[in-house]
Amino acid sequence: MDTAPDASRADRPRSPEPAHRDDDTAGQRSREALYRAIQVDGQRLATGLIRLLHAMSENVDLNPTDFQCYVLLKIGGPMTPGEIASGLKLATGSVTGVIDRLEARGLVRRARHTEDRRKVVVELDEDAEVIEGGAGLGMREAMIALHDSYSEEQLELIADWLNRIGSALVEVASGNRRT
Repeated sequence: MDTAPDASRADRPRSPEPAHRDDDTAGQRSREALYRAIQVDGQRLATGLIRLLHAMSENVDLNPTDFQCYVLLKIGGPMTPGEIASGLKLATGSVTGVIDRLEARGLVRRARHTEDRRKVVVELDEDAEVIEGGAGLGMREAMIALHDSYSEEQLELIADWLNRIGSALVEVASGNRRT
């Protein structure tokens, strides 16, 4: 019996389906049904983001971990190697290799910490090429097309939710979330 996955199916990710609406009555779902839908759709989003991360990293010829580090520094500014390790959930020894590869590519540089000269911070190199992983993938166009169907008030709500969920995810991942 052949148990190897069918290559034609493995290379072709299934198009995700929205959460089931079995208990949808006239467009109204219970709070419990909405929580379930948010959970399922949140998991779909997470797997989609992982796929996107890999596609974006390939698009700029970086491995996914190096690309994540680049984006972390782009969003969070200069960080110590320990902060990078904590932010990416990596061992500090692994972070040294990531920084070395990004530095060899001319994307980051090591500098002395401004407040504690014994420490080193890693920062994006000002002269480095700008890495836009979504360029060429149609990401900007897809997001604009999606957002065009929402009012400014709805976009404000979405932006607020993304900000809050991002903070909650950081708390959960760092183990600081109170239950």
